[in-house]
Amino acid sequence: MADRDEATAQLIGIAESGNPDAQYLTGRLYQDGPVLIPDSVEAQYWFDQSAQQGHVPAQYALGQLYLTDDPEVHDTNLGIQWLEYAAHNGSDRAAYRLGKEYLKGKIVGQNTDKAVEHLTQSAEAGNQYAQYALGKLYLDRQDREQAHYWFTQSAAQGNEYAQFFLDRWDNLKPPTVMLSVTRLLHHMSRIFQDQAPAPSVPGGVRIDRKRLQQLREKKIAMGHKPDDHEEQSQGQSMTMG
Repeated sequence: MADRDEATAQLIGIAESGNPDAQYLTGRLYQDGPVLIPDSVEAQYWFDQSAQQGHVPAQYALGQLYLTDDPEVHDTNLGIQWLEYAAHNGSDRAAYRLGKEYLKGKIVGQNTDKAVEHLTQSAEAGNQYAQYALGKLYLDRQDREQAHYWFTQSAAQGNEYAQFFLDRWDNLKPPTVMLSVTRLLHHMSRIFQDQAPAPSVPGGVRIDRKRLQQLREKKIAMGHKPDDHEEQSQGQSMTMG
C-alpha cells in the first residue's frame, strides 16, 4: 500500500509538471479507481490537460467522459468535439463511436454519410466492431459485395457476430429479412432481460456443455451485445503512450 501510494504521488507530481502521458494516466486513475477515489471532475481536468497537448487517447477519453450521464461533466457538444479531434488524429475507437452516434441520431443529427465515413476510417484501421457495423449497414443497403467484405474482415479477427452472418450467407434472401429477424430477437431479449429477476451469485446451477453451446448460439442470433461491449472487450490499459 505504501509503495502504491508513493507511486501515485509521483505520477501526480509528473502530471502537474505538464507531462501529457502522466496527465492522461492520472485522469484514468480518477475515472476508474480504486487507487484514487473516483472523481469525474478531476478526471475531466486531467484528460483535458493532456488532450490540449495533442494526446490522442486523452482526447478520446475526454470525449467519452463528456458523453456519460454524469451531470457534473455531461456535455454532448464538447463530447462530440473531442471525439472529432481524436478521430482526426487517428483514433479508430473515436471514429467508431462517432459512426454509431451519426447512425443513431440521438445526440447529433442523423447523417448516414458521416456515419459511413467514420466507420470506414475505423474499419480500415482494423477495428473489428466498425467492420461488423459496416457489414450490417451495407447488407441493409443490399450491397452484398461490400457487406461480405467487411463481415469477412471482422470475422477474421474473431468477431462471432460477423461469422454468424457469413455462416448463413447463402440464406440471406432478401438480406433485410435476416436483419429484421436479428433486430426482433434482440428486442425480445431486452424485454425478457428487463422482466427477469436479478442474477444469482455464481456457483449455483451447473449447465452441461451441449446446453451451454445451444444458449451461446441463441445469444449470437440475438445480435449485438449492449452498445459499450466493444469498449470492455478491447480493454483500457494503464500503459503510457
